[in-house]
Amino acid sequence: MRAGAVVLTVSGAAVAAAFAVGCGFFQPGQTGEHAPLNLRLVAVLPIEPASAPSESGTQSLPNEDGGLAITAQVYRVLADHTEFRVVPDLTVAEIIETPAVRRAGSLADRAVALGKEVGADGVIFGRVFRFQKRVGTEYGASQAASVWFELDLVAVATGDIVWHGDFDQTQEPLSSNLLNWWMFWRAGPRWISAGELAGLGVDRLFAQMSASVITEG
Repeated sequence: MRAGAVVLTVSGAAVAAAFAVGCGFFQPGQTGEHAPLNLRLVAVLPIEPASAPSESGTQSLPNEDGGLAITAQVYRVLADHTEFRVVPDLTVAEIIETPAVRRAGSLADRAVALGKEVGADGVIFGRVFRFQKRVGTEYGASQAASVWFELDLVAVATGDIVWHGDFDQTQEPLSSNLLNWWMFWRAGPRWISAGELAGLGVDRLFAQMSASVITEG
């Protein structure tokens, strides 16, 4: 193990105490004041890096790795949802370069433009504000993975944002923060990568998003 590394450990008592805390640590995603979206075909606008204020008051922009990693995790989760169809990523890559999408103003407008071009009912889009990679190994790290991103689902026909979710997490030892029991339960007693942490976040946000869509008809 490298010098200065922090070892991730947890006791059985800590795990038991963590389960007693429950699921209140995560605030549920926000659902707009709209009827659930009938989602038969969904497209994904690639997640974009966005600047966020730092403690010093300056703006920092994560590199493109974060957007690519979270976009890949979104497609991974969508692949398991056979109740609706997904526009292939190669098709999206072609369409977002067309004038109809490029000239759209805001990120939400570009998502709607993409959806219209491919005939999707809804489009998932979002921003990543932080994608800090783990420094070290699974069992000894001097810097933990840390990610912060948001996802939205827009109804193409109306332009309404029917769901919004936010995930902002830095991995900590369970013994330091018992509210991290869910992460320990999913990943085990090890330091996970930023990509894995993003995947856990996408999983949780998609579970919340299901309340905003219907998939029949």
